[in-house]
Amino acid sequence: MSDRRRPDDAVGTRRTAGVAESVIREMTREALSRDAINLSQGIPDVGETPTEIRTAAKEAIDAESQYTITWGLPDLREAVAERYAAWKGVEYDPETEVTITSGTSEAIMSTMLALAGPGDEVIYFEPVYESYIPASQFAGATAIPLDITDDLELDYDRLAAAAEDARILVLNTPMNPTGKVFTREELERIEEIVFEHDLILLTDEIYEHIVYTDEYLSPVEVGDLADRTVVCTGMSKTFSVTGWRVGFCLAPEYLSKELRKVHDYATICAPTPFQRAGVEALSLPDSYYEELSRSYERRRDLLYDGLVEVGLDPVRPDGAYYIMARYPTDEDDIEFCYRLIREAGVAAVPGSSFYTDPDADADWIRFTFSRNESTIRDALDRLRENRWW
Repeated sequence: MSDRRRPDDAVGTRRTAGVAESVIREMTREALSRDAINLSQGIPDVGETPTEIRTAAKEAIDAESQYTITWGLPDLREAVAERYAAWKGVEYDPETEVTITSGTSEAIMSTMLALAGPGDEVIYFEPVYESYIPASQFAGATAIPLDITDDLELDYDRLAAAAEDARILVLNTPMNPTGKVFTREELERIEEIVFEHDLILLTDEIYEHIVYTDEYLSPVEVGDLADRTVVCTGMSKTFSVTGWRVGFCLAPEYLSKELRKVHDYATICAPTPFQRAGVEALSLPDSYYEELSRSYERRRDLLYDGLVEVGLDPVRPDGAYYIMARYPTDEDDIEFCYRLIREAGVAAVPGSSFYTDPDADADWIRFTFSRNESTIRDALDRLRENRWW
């Protein structure tokens, strides 16, 4: 567009200033353009979605093409409430405390926009899933990142000090990108800090069924944290339907009524046929979830051992389906990832994208093992054959 046709004033606002395209999606686009194996974005291979769920979605397309109630299909909200009562031991009223969102990302964004604003501070632990950073900024809040890179352990004194002036604490467990699972002891200390400093806890639990340790707990299972917590989760990872965009947001009524205001006007409702399929998904037996974790544990071990073999330094995760790995060259992480795509035909994510500071000095990259074992083996073969580090 010519200068004459553009507005005289700068477009955009302080809320969007400095926010760039997701680096994860950028790596996916680059992988597609160069026919690289995509181990950057957490996308499962074709065929991972259970047949029963796909069938339910196809049938629902013929039967249900219009809006659901804004808060979600009643049958799905009831199924979510029943399942979470069984899984977590917490009762949620499906009418007032369960909201079906357009993916977990929308649940997080709606919560942040509803509960944080200018002058508020939002705490999260870095390295952190990249969407929490712009979500805080869009709300007008100030991000307070606490770096736990070195040992993935919490510094309770630093957390307590940060909490003195904060409004929201964001907790992702299992954690993306590190795979950290917060222990009971850590959650109990977090509970003390939440109540002492009058915080709201926003939890991202999208990987709750992809865990490799018996220590996993939802924060809402600890003490009275459920009374202060918005749980954001959904179907994407558990059922390998990342493109269906059906999220679950569970919270006490006093929090739900606020986030529902944003959800209502932002999206109206999640896709109706996929909500109907969600009812079928939540009827799957416990054995489904057990095999899900076993399957990803096998893939984790395959990728971990392979990365060690090709000369990288990975960290074995306790949950989720990502591995962070350090590389032994002097290249910055972004250049290393672009070179990995160009020369080895494998895509990963630069570690710096998981830090608030865009110039973070990160010497590691993230791989996903959401792909099937055959794809992972092919990627490892390419790394082995095209190694320059």
